[in-house]
Amino acid sequence: MFKNILCCWILLKYYFYEQNTIKIFNPMAKYKKANNCKECPYKSYSLTKLHENDVDLIQGSCLIVNFKKGENICKQGTEVTHALYLAKGSVKLYIEGKNKNLILKLVNQSKYIGLQSLFGDRIYNYTIAALEDSQVCMINASLIMDLAKKNVDYLFELTKNISEATNFVYKKIIDINQKQLRGRLADVMLHFSENVFESDRFELKLTRKEIAEYSAMSMENTVRILNEYKKDGIIGIDGRIFTIKQPEILRKIGELG
Repeated sequence: MFKNILCCWILLKYYFYEQNTIKIFNPMAKYKKANNCKECPYKSYSLTKLHENDVDLIQGSCLIVNFKKGENICKQGTEVTHALYLAKGSVKLYIEGKNKNLILKLVNQSKYIGLQSLFGDRIYNYTIAALEDSQVCMINASLIMDLAKKNVDYLFELTKNISEATNFVYKKIIDINQKQLRGRLADVMLHFSENVFESDRFELKLTRKEIAEYSAMSMENTVRILNEYKKDGIIGIDGRIFTIKQPEILRKIGELG
């Protein structure tokens, strides 16, 4: 009886919190309350580590928000109020600079985005924008922290996500500092093929300018090297459709730097 009363009180607490923070969303974005997290085909594996009552708490706190292509999901320098789970679509995480941006990472559906900020200083150090129409589950940050404190298995799953994202950024920094332009772009093409799209043929939703921002290169050098790879038969390019024809050569270029 006491547990049921406590759960109801917590749900009410986070419900009213959501009503007060709804203004953080893009006013044009469409949203709704979650109603069946347990059966959702896009749910996070971390939910399997929670007790049923705790999943109910997440469901009661969760808002499902639809973002159109190009819309910001969160803005660099703003406060973290929610954990963000990308249920559908794809997004880019990027640092906004004075003269140019640096795209840190692309993320596809069924993944948390921005957890390192949630467990850090609670300020977004990057902007997250939708690369296509996307659906994001926004869960009250305080609730996620409370559940992580009392459930070590759940915390472990979240920590793995943070560790993978952090290690990826570390490698990216090393590549930017140590590799020449051709090696850098070769690694990027292989990463898109093997890790992001898991296919040797994929539709890249980035513009040429964004590919340059992802590779920390000028757009002129990016276009020039892509055309060289195409001319040499290493990759195929048809608009936004890329085909990795000779991955072993790209890998060798990347290794040589």
